[in-house]
Amino acid sequence: MITLQELERGLWIAADILRGHFSVSDYNKYLLRLLFLKHLSDVFKENSEEIEQEIDNQDLVWNRQKDFYVFVPECSRWSYLQRFDRNIGNALNIASKDIEYKNPRLERIFTSIDFENQHNYFASGQHDTILRQLIEHFSHLNLGYSNLDEPDILGKACEYLIEKFAGDSGKYRGEFYTPNKIAELLVNLLGVEKGMKICDPVCGVGGFLVTSANYIKQVGLNIEDVSFYGQEKDLETWVIAKINLLLHGVFNCDIRLGDTLRDPQLFQDRELILFDRVIADPPFSPKNWGDERDGFDPYYRFRYGVPPKNNGDFAFIQHILATLGKTGKAAIIVANGVLFRGGKEGLIRERILEEDLIETVISLAPNLLYGTGIPANILIFNRSKPEKCKNKILFIDASSKYQKIGNQNSLQLEDITYIVTSYQAFTDEEGYARVVSLEEIAHNDYILNINRYVLPPTEKDKIDIEAEIIKLRELEAARAKAENDMNGYLRELGVNL
Repeated sequence: MITLQELERGLWIAADILRGHFSVSDYNKYLLRLLFLKHLSDVFKENSEEIEQEIDNQDLVWNRQKDFYVFVPECSRWSYLQRFDRNIGNALNIASKDIEYKNPRLERIFTSIDFENQHNYFASGQHDTILRQLIEHFSHLNLGYSNLDEPDILGKACEYLIEKFAGDSGKYRGEFYTPNKIAELLVNLLGVEKGMKICDPVCGVGGFLVTSANYIKQVGLNIEDVSFYGQEKDLETWVIAKINLLLHGVFNCDIRLGDTLRDPQLFQDRELILFDRVIADPPFSPKNWGDERDGFDPYYRFRYGVPPKNNGDFAFIQHILATLGKTGKAAIIVANGVLFRGGKEGLIRERILEEDLIETVISLAPNLLYGTGIPANILIFNRSKPEKCKNKILFIDASSKYQKIGNQNSLQLEDITYIVTSYQAFTDEEGYARVVSLEEIAHNDYILNINRYVLPPTEKDKIDIEAEIIKLRELEAARAKAENDMNGYLRELGVNL
C-alpha cells in the first residue's frame, strides 16, 4: 500500500529528474499528466485482472473493458510505454491521442502538450534520457485503487503538486489559485445540498470545486448527487483543473475552456445555465474585459449597467447574478473598490442593492490572498432571502481573524467557524457584526465600506480579580513592614509605644 507521504516523496524525486531542464512553473506539464496516465493505466490493469479471473473468454473480457469509466488502449498502457528506449516523446504523443480518442471526456488533457517537441528544454541527447527516467520512476508507483492507503490520496497528491511547484513559481498564485482556507470559508458560508448545481465561472485549477466536493463528503452526501461546473480561459490551467477534479473522484464535472466574460460557455439552448451555488475569486479590476460591444450581450448579463472599460469587477458580478437560479446563492471575493467606487460602478451597485440581492458583506484581513497584500471582501448574494434578512445587509468585520504564517496571513479553523457562525446568526455583535437596513445604506450613498457600519469595539477596563487580590496582599505586607520599621525608629528615639 502506498501512503500519501510516500507518493509525495515519489513526486518530489520525479521533480528532481526535471530539475535544471525545466522552469519550475512547467514541472506540472509533465508530472500531472504522467501521474494521471499512470493512475488510469494501473486502474485499467487492476479492473481487467479482476474480470479475467471471472471470465475465460478474451472477447468477453474486451467487451467488459469497453464499459470501464476510462478505456486505456494498448499503446497508452504503462507496460507498453516501458518498452521504449528511444523516441519516447513520440510514443507518449501516440498514447495521448489514442486514449483521448477512446475517451472523449479526456479531450485535450494529454494532447495539449507535445511530448516530442519539448526538446528545447533539454541539452542535446537528453530528451529521451529524461523521459526514460520519468517512465522508469513512475513504474515503481502502483497507483491502482487497491494499492492506495486512503481513497483521496491521489487528489491530495495533485494538490501537493499544484501548490508546491505552480505555487512556488508564482504562476498560479493570485490569478489561478486561491488559498485552501479561503475556499473552505466560502463553501461553508454557502453550504451545499443534494441535487444542487455548483459553479465557479473563473475556476483556475479547480480549488473551489474540489473544496465543495470535500464539503459534500464531510456532510454525508454523495459527490454523484451534486453537479459541478466551471470555466477557465487559460489552456494549461484548464487542463490542471480537469485532472485535479478527476483525481479527487469528481467525475460529474463540466469544465469549459474560454473567457467567461467575452465567450461564456456554460449554456443550453442559447440560455445561460442557472446554478444553485456560485463561488468565485475573479481577478481584481480587470482591464479591457470586453465592453467593446457597447453593452450588447446576447445573454442580457449587464442589466444593471455596463461597467467601465478599464474595470470589469461588476462585469463578473453581473455575470454571476445572471447565472443564479431563483433560490441561488453566490459568494464572491472582491477588492475594496467594489464597495465604494462611484460613477458607473456606483450606479450599478445602487441598482443591485435596490433589488435586495446582497445578503452579507464580510471584510477580511490583508495578505490572505496570493499575489496581493491588500485586504479583500466577500459579498454574499441571495435571490431568496429569509424573511429576517429582507431589506437588510449583515456587515461582518473579520479583519482581525487570521494567523501570520511566514510571509502570508492565513485563516485558521476557529476563524472560519467564527465567521460562519456569525453569518448564520444574522445579528449584531459589538465591534464585529451589525445588521443594517437598506434605508440606512441609501442614506450613505449606497457605499458598503465596513467602517461606516461596524465601529471598533469599545475598550473596557478588564479587572483580573486574582491579580488585584495579590496586589492588595503585597500592599498590606508592605504597610506592615513600614509600620514595624517606624516603630523601631521610635523606640531608638526613646518614644514609648
